Amino acid sequence: MWGSASAAGFSGERAVKSTSAGRRLGGRADVGGRADVGGRADVGGRASREREARSPPAGHLVAIETSGAVGSVALAAGGEVIATRTLDDRWGHADTLIRAVREVVADGETRVHRIVGVVVGAGPGSFTGVRIAGAAAKALASSLKIPLYAPSSLRAAAVAGEALVTGGEPELRYVLFDARRGRVYGASYNVTAAGVEQVSGPHGGTIADVLNARPPMDTIFMGDGAAAHGAVIGAAGFSVRLPPAGVPTARALFACCDWVPVDAATWEPRYVREWKPG
Repeated sequence: MWGSASAAGFSGERAVKSTSAGRRLGGRADVGGRADVGGRADVGGRASREREARSPPAGHLVAIETSGAVGSVALAAGGEVIATRTLDDRWGHADTLIRAVREVVADGETRVHRIVGVVVGAGPGSFTGVRIAGAAAKALASSLKIPLYAPSSLRAAAVAGEALVTGGEPELRYVLFDARRGRVYGASYNVTAAGVEQVSGPHGGTIADVLNARPPMDTIFMGDGAAAHGAVIGAAGFSVRLPPAGVPTARALFACCDWVPVDAATWEPRYVREWKPG
């Protein structure tokens, strides 16, 4: 069972070679603003507090993201993502996730006991996917006595498949996840070369709620929820970026993490079904 898994469950031989890559990790301040449903995007942010910006621990880090239709695992070290693995059949298969962790660790030419931190997408997302990832990450962090980091999957989606903005002006990205039955869950972020700043949300509601909140016209929508309602969003005069933009990945977790750890013993992911629509 995942709730009682230990680091020993992740050890073993590599089965399939994963994809290597090299992209710098993030480590910027997160401004957690609150907003009405749909969140009126404010360039300054309706910030309630700032979290201290920290740097990632030195050594190998594992990231796990399974909130969307396709899951992924990544390994990073020295500020670079060095291996990734896609989980096409993650639904209900904890063994698939274990195997993926083994693979990226092997590709990084390291051992599980040398991992110094675990990053997991906190959701919102599918109950099965988020539950499995959360249980695995908590078990690994607890058994190795290493920090657990849990950035929002919405925040990761804001930089997934997209580079941080290279110019001086921020780009306002509104991530919408499809919550089915005509509903969405979302949040908006200012993305700059310096990092990611939350502007509104997270919130639940309909696409009408989002548009009636009158986000600025330069807002760029992304995520599977935006894709599902692309015609309506486009008719309102906004731009929609299609996948892979807006699809949360393990690589993106590294890029958006603020490196403030959570308590592995008490932390729980956010499931879509637990969110109350606006």
